[in-house]
Amino acid sequence: MTPVAAMTRSADADEAGFTLVEVIVALGMLSLGLTIVMSLLSTGLARTGMAERLAGAVSLAQSVLAQAVSPLRIETREGTEPSGYRWQLAIQPYRAGPAEQARPIELYQVSVVVGWREGQDTRSYVLSTLRLGPRVTPSQSASR
Repeated sequence: MTPVAAMTRSADADEAGFTLVEVIVALGMLSLGLTIVMSLLSTGLARTGMAERLAGAVSLAQSVLAQAVSPLRIETREGTEPSGYRWQLAIQPYRAGPAEQARPIELYQVSVVVGWREGQDTRSYVLSTLRLGPRVTPSQSASR
């Protein structure tokens, strides 16, 4: 073997592995990537929990609204659920004008507000609709 070939072979053998700097840079990039992935997973789980609680509030609001449809009367009711939701139902006349006093039916605004605690924050969802019902005079509303 010639001396030049021996020097070339010796130089190739020294460059076969990774240097310490390359290993440290690779570990730094890996840890940064894992940190980002874990942050995304944590945020995704938190958002999923928020979406589940909102879906529960929407379902409760629809249920309370469906129960309040018949018979319509001017009122306000409140309640709480074992799941931690609290709700308030309000039925009020919708813009009763003087020309409409002779009609036997009236347009009512029916609103449900559902509230719940989410960590330190209080969240709420409002569902509102308009319904036709028989006209209720103030004396009829007070007697019920």
